[in-house]
Amino acid sequence: MAEQALSTIGVVFGWGLGTMTAAPETWKQIEECISIGSVTLSQDKLDATPLESSRKKYVGGHADTGGELQTVFNDTDTFDAQWAEMLAAYDGRTAGQSMWFCAYHPSKKNMNVYIVEPGALPTPEYAVGSVLQYTITNTLVDLPDPVTAVKPAAPTAPATPAE
Repeated sequence: MAEQALSTIGVVFGWGLGTMTAAPETWKQIEECISIGSVTLSQDKLDATPLESSRKKYVGGHADTGGELQTVFNDTDTFDAQWAEMLAAYDGRTAGQSMWFCAYHPSKKNMNVYIVEPGALPTPEYAVGSVLQYTITNTLVDLPDPVTAVKPAAPTAPATPAE
């Protein structure tokens, strides 16, 4: 019998510093995540057609992630502080460290992870009947296999805006 489909309710966005080959041991949450973009691996098609052939022939090449991971967050002062904390950690990383993002689901044994160069905050779109949100384009450095799920720790950046 098939398992019941899972809702995205309760998914937590997290970040941590690991290496290119080892995931972080601990993760920190960034609140207000609206969506984490999907990543599709497509395979390069390399032309292997001999000159004498009247029909093209191909061989598979590298798998390509597209090099981009979009994330969407509510534009709040709390989010701004938490994103700034993550960027400060990224800027202060030591040689060999890489920034990892994760999508933790409370009902899954494993979680999806992404090695990234985090994007800068864009200006949000202002429109009638809309919520202020950031769509952040992060550079996807690598797409590791899922890892054992670890719930990200609550954020340490202030939960209320400074006055």
